[in-house]
Amino acid sequence: MAHGIPYAAQTTFIGNFSDLSTKAHKAIYTPGAAFLNVMAPCPRGWRYPSEKLLEVTKAAVETCVWPLYEVVEGKYILSYKPKNKLPVEHYLKMQGRFAHMFKPGNEWMIEQVQKEVDKNWEELLKLCEF
Repeated sequence: MAHGIPYAAQTTFIGNFSDLSTKAHKAIYTPGAAFLNVMAPCPRGWRYPSEKLLEVTKAAVETCVWPLYEVVEGKYILSYKPKNKLPVEHYLKMQGRFAHMFKPGNEWMIEQVQKEVDKNWEELLKLCEF
């Protein structure tokens, strides 16, 4: 981490409460600064039915759009690795805010997002020594 803070982590608001709870505890009780990046999906803004909140959150994690990891004293630790990483299309299609990507001629947008997610995921795996 660029600022050398002792603890940073990424998790979700819903879907894996033990991950959120563990990371929040570490962030609170680690001496010094800490950063906790929590995904909190917004049904209205992201344009999906509120009853799909858990499904959208899980899709973000299973597609590696939102990987779960932490950085403890500069050491990257992967909290969860999907058994079968899903394509980003699975996550994007659930949300109305990405509807334009599924119109004819816009396939390149989804491909671009997939490439970026794959690149970021591979970089994270290297940082976590996978």
